[in-house]
Amino acid sequence: MKHLSLWLFSLFVLFGISSLPAHNLQLGGLSLVDPITLRVEVSWEGSWALPADTAPGNHDAVWLFAKYLDPLGVWAHLPLRADSGAHAVLSGNLRVQAARDGRGLMLSRAQPGNGPAGPALVEVHLDMPLGPASVRVQVMGIEMVWVPEGAFWVGDSSSYYRLQAGDTGAPWRIASEDSLPVGPQQLWSDSTYRPAGDLPAAFPKGYAGFYLMKYELGQAQYAAFLSSLSPDGQAARTAIPPQSPVGTLALMPAGFPAFRNGVAVASPAQFGEPARYGCDADGDGLINGPADGQNRACNFLSWGDLLAYLDWAGLRPMTELEFEKACRGPALPLPGEFAWGTAQAVDANTPLQDGTAAETVAEIATATAGLASHGYQGPQGPLRAGFGANAASGRLQAGAGYYGARELSGNLWEMVVPLDSSGLAFRGTHGDGMLTYAGEADVPDWPLAGGGYRGGGWNSGIVGAFRDLAVSDRFYIYLAPAQRRNTSGGRGARSGHTLW
Repeated sequence: MKHLSLWLFSLFVLFGISSLPAHNLQLGGLSLVDPITLRVEVSWEGSWALPADTAPGNHDAVWLFAKYLDPLGVWAHLPLRADSGAHAVLSGNLRVQAARDGRGLMLSRAQPGNGPAGPALVEVHLDMPLGPASVRVQVMGIEMVWVPEGAFWVGDSSSYYRLQAGDTGAPWRIASEDSLPVGPQQLWSDSTYRPAGDLPAAFPKGYAGFYLMKYELGQAQYAAFLSSLSPDGQAARTAIPPQSPVGTLALMPAGFPAFRNGVAVASPAQFGEPARYGCDADGDGLINGPADGQNRACNFLSWGDLLAYLDWAGLRPMTELEFEKACRGPALPLPGEFAWGTAQAVDANTPLQDGTAAETVAEIATATAGLASHGYQGPQGPLRAGFGANAASGRLQAGAGYYGARELSGNLWEMVVPLDSSGLAFRGTHGDGMLTYAGEADVPDWPLAGGGYRGGGWNSGIVGAFRDLAVSDRFYIYLAPAQRRNTSGGRGARSGHTLW
């Protein structure tokens, strides 16, 4: 965590301070131009933008949003101007898309290319003036990938409880966002885990374009989120009281194995002031040391934890249909295939530079088998988000989906909106940046009671037909993950039509 002291306010850069090429978002060079204008320097590595006629025809991006400490001591979302023309890239090769709801900006490459993006100096115009007194502001960025509009298939003819075309067992093609009938002659399933009813037109089916987090939510990201909550909110979003001593691991009950989660109390809550959180994966008592696992994917998240983070960040959960689109793209499904497009996997068993920003593994992908954290022989917990990727890695070595999102198969289970009765009420509404004082998401159409699991985790085996990592496997889709599990994580999305 970097702390920059500036005139009238202090700016905390809470994410993206690692140094690995495929995971190196940097925010810095902050200045306050006037009460409604901020400037921030943005750069990240491993970026790309492809022409529409060059598969997969997409780009990566950064979702940028801000918080300020209001007079009541609450970190409130800082509204931004809701038109792209109000913001500017003063230097560097980036473009700006503003969110129509004013909750953030999407930054991406202005021209086709790959490699480092930026550094670019971005001028951000606020939709409310910062007061004349000193105010504290936080600016965050999250790396995303664009999943373009287009038809795709769900189901692979072999996975457990897969979606399919009627009772034929064949894949089903989703070719619009129109309402979708469900039944033996329409979208169906091979089991009792069938869709609960027809899919409304407003339910995100994956045909329309959307942005998806490039990586699973990381431990440093979640620690920064916790640090912005009230003590009551922190108690709701952790497993231990925020008043616990420095170094206490926060996301599993006292005495429970950490399973490579190092989110810890950096300073305890006291006298009504909230706790601060960081990472201490090596257990040496030094918070955010060089081997403290800040960039590992964050396990021990419940469905409520994930929804709270996404509401706070101005994002939304993805649906299980969008999950299959992000993995497979427009390609015809292969039986039992994983997110990288083949039905073979290499288990990532041997961590190198463990816990550091450069954490990776000794194993490498083959021409037909993608690299994934799974199975029963490797480290007992998640690896760094994006651990297999480097400047030269292809889709199999990076363990990437069709559009470049990492670890959709393996590392941690993805929590998604399922096609049950609660999930079908989801309309794709985005978080407004604010939680209840108790730290709960409060978006009316979100299925707050529970989601479902897709994609497998670090201890998911591949044994015969039992293939949790398979794109179309729905064995745990109606599990409703209310509890924190050592294998559960997640990521969020932003609908393309919400950006100018």
